[in-house]
Amino acid sequence: MEKQEILFLEELQTNAFPALQTVMYDGWSVRFGGGFTYRVNDANPMYPEVLPAEEKIDHVEALYRASGLGMAIFKLHEGMDPERLRACTELLDRRGYGTERDGNIYLCSLGDFSRTPGVTVQIDTEMTEDWLDAFLTMNGTGEAQKPAAKTMLRNIACPIAAASVRENGVMAACGLGVLERRYVGLYDIFVDPRFRRRGLGGDICTAIMHYGLEQGCRTAYLQCLSDNHGAIAMYDGLGFERTYEYWFRTKRF
Repeated sequence: MEKQEILFLEELQTNAFPALQTVMYDGWSVRFGGGFTYRVNDANPMYPEVLPAEEKIDHVEALYRASGLGMAIFKLHEGMDPERLRACTELLDRRGYGTERDGNIYLCSLGDFSRTPGVTVQIDTEMTEDWLDAFLTMNGTGEAQKPAAKTMLRNIACPIAAASVRENGVMAACGLGVLERRYVGLYDIFVDPRFRRRGLGGDICTAIMHYGLEQGCRTAYLQCLSDNHGAIAMYDGLGFERTYEYWFRTKRF
């Protein structure tokens, strides 16, 4: 995949999950989200850079120390300039950073997408308190982080699709779609353990993809960790294809 397309997809993902605060620093987006997921608490190379890598890492570490997060997180990906990626990797290695949560971005063209959900999936264009509570419970968000998480989710500026499947008043599965520039991103597809192995995750994905298509989207994208083999198999079955890799480098203070 071309570098510019990777950076475009990184931009879509940044807009889809806004942090509580963001500092732009010499082409890097340094995000602060109160500890809710790595994706909103990381330094991500987004645009052309000028400053030396060591100077930048020093500055980002100082920002995260001051924030009280207790760790620094750098997101590296294949859209980076190869020399810059090598320099950052070597510096982070020397400073004792580990590698965590490596994954891939997947794309699916919606032009010929014809699968339909096997059950009724409700799509709402706003997040209700009930949906948010179930969504954050299913993704394992701690009680202390839920207020910040709700604030960030409600601050999404792009159109959204809050998808859910309910049985007897219980939310059995849910997921979030975010629409921007003819792309629909699929985020945090979860199924309650009591309702698994029935294809509900695929039904949620399918409903979001169809909604995106109805709203003029031409491509669906998602991110998936490399060790989530069950989800990867499901996405393969829906027609998604791997495009590029990302990984997080982390160190606790």
